[in-house]
Amino acid sequence: MNILREPLLHFTIAGAILFGGYDWANRGAETSLPDQPLTIGEGQVRWLRETFASQWRRTPTAEEMTGLLATLTEEELLAREARALGLDRDDTVVRRRLAQKLTFIVEDTSRIADPSEDELRRFHGEHAERYQKDPRITFRHVFFSPQRRLVAEADATAALIRVSATGAPVEGDPMPLDDSYEDVDRPAVASLFGPDFARALFAAPPGAWSGPVKSAYGLHLVQATHVRPGGARPFEDVSDVVMSDWRRERERDTKAAYLAKLRDKYRVGIDPAVERLLGRDGARP
Repeated sequence: MNILREPLLHFTIAGAILFGGYDWANRGAETSLPDQPLTIGEGQVRWLRETFASQWRRTPTAEEMTGLLATLTEEELLAREARALGLDRDDTVVRRRLAQKLTFIVEDTSRIADPSEDELRRFHGEHAERYQKDPRITFRHVFFSPQRRLVAEADATAALIRVSATGAPVEGDPMPLDDSYEDVDRPAVASLFGPDFARALFAAPPGAWSGPVKSAYGLHLVQATHVRPGGARPFEDVSDVVMSDWRRERERDTKAAYLAKLRDKYRVGIDPAVERLLGRDGARP
């Protein structure tokens, strides 16, 4: 049933589990009233022991447990007194930490139900532009250095005319890059020669020499000897990537839906005086 995959239903279930578990773990501990006794419950002791074992790969000794309990008690006492004094109010760090924790909870609800293969295939089809194979090219080039030549562009153009008419080898200038590259994609070419060179190279007709093409170094004649076109990558080749993308979008959509509910619940608004300072009227944040 589609309702079983609704993000808000997932959040409701996860919230009930989470806060029910929290209540169980903290049973017997402090209440919201600051003057009530502070009691460390069994659930908290078990949580301390399991956390220690997870970090150190062993159970804590009796002495270590005593230290952990002392630290927890101290934290609880200080936290209770801080709340009693109102130190948690208007505190940026506390506010951001609470918002972060709730964000993690909301995003985790989107992982309760994994998508079916049909859903992933549909997602793959709806976002086909994300899963394209880049075209790849095999090419060679001849470099003409503006530092070594007075008229590098004129020399390159003359060389292009000669090689096009006679097929004679083209003589250029030395440079720190290779004279030819095999089966490389556009980002790789751009990282070596610059984006303008890559753009011109992939637009050049295969087989013939062309140019002059500008790079970060100077001018080049280029010959694309083989071009392997790009295209859609089949679902089977990118299923792991599709799953990651699906989850990321589900987390985003779940968070957006939850925030929309919170906006309605708390009736978000801005004081008219603030609106005037911001130079706008009646906009919602």
